[in-house]
Amino acid sequence: MQHYSDVFYAGLKEGARRSAEGIVPLILEWIQPKSVVDVGCGDGAWLAVFKERGVEDILGIDGDHVNRERLEIPTDRFMSLDLSQPVRLDRQFDLVLSLEVAEHLPAERAELYIDSLTHLGPIVLFSAAIPFQGGTLHVNEQWPEYWVQLFEKKQYFVIDCVRKQVWRNTTVEWWYAQNILMFGNSGALQNCAPLRTEYELTRSSLLSVVHPRRYLEALETQNALLETVWTLQTELTNRDIVETIPPGRAFILVDQGKLTYEPTAGRSAIPFLEKDGHYWGPPPDDSTAILELERLRETGAIYMVFVWPAFWWLDYYVELNCYLQVNFRCVLQNERLVVFDLSR
Repeated sequence: MQHYSDVFYAGLKEGARRSAEGIVPLILEWIQPKSVVDVGCGDGAWLAVFKERGVEDILGIDGDHVNRERLEIPTDRFMSLDLSQPVRLDRQFDLVLSLEVAEHLPAERAELYIDSLTHLGPIVLFSAAIPFQGGTLHVNEQWPEYWVQLFEKKQYFVIDCVRKQVWRNTTVEWWYAQNILMFGNSGALQNCAPLRTEYELTRSSLLSVVHPRRYLEALETQNALLETVWTLQTELTNRDIVETIPPGRAFILVDQGKLTYEPTAGRSAIPFLEKDGHYWGPPPDDSTAILELERLRETGAIYMVFVWPAFWWLDYYVELNCYLQVNFRCVLQNERLVVFDLSR
């Protein structure tokens, strides 16, 4: 596996601890493990919470890059192994953890990794990032069904019992609430009635879900990106206007009232349609648009500028577009604006 820095683990530590404190008690209601192994344990926060609740037999497995000084478990309870290779121990554990780890391994190692987990114990608490979840060195983000199929090859069956209990718990990180599933073999289901009941309630058609917190986070990111793009487009558009229209001149601005134009060197923008100096909405028809264009020309407007939010005007107002093309010269056309020189 790739190496992960102290900064990477520091960013996850607090959230992992809080999430474990919200989820571990639920696990202990269904099963009472005497031993727990965490494959890809990081700092060992999940194991520490199990230990605090009475599970003394714990083992954390991760790469040699883990800083031993940051471990939340005794160092003799940590084992350094390459998780991209088969993990084989001379014993089994009552519960196996693998939380937000599998997506860090190449796809060609996925089946081998699941094989390692199922060799370690009869019950696996598992979560892995879904497509476009995002994160550090995520090389194999998959929907839950992908992992379910790999577990089923080993005769381990999905039990969707945790997510419904923590879905609205804000102390649990959304990626755990969204992705965490349990898998058990037939022996585990037979020997544990609560687990068997949850298995019977599991609906395999409802495994692929996106948590509302992730959805809103994605929207905020998208909106921030769109705002950045809009700001850049506006700045470039204003620059184009300054470079195209001489100082001290007025121009008709077709922008549907959306462009923030900063008057520069006496250049003044007249909204189109205009009433009392303010944008008054699109014209009802081509004739109105052409009459208003000529009226503004008579008052001194010598350019007409269409910016990208209003490019559809040139397709919708066909006669206006034709009037402009026939009677005036297009002096600039790019992905941001189209400018006509209104001097005949």
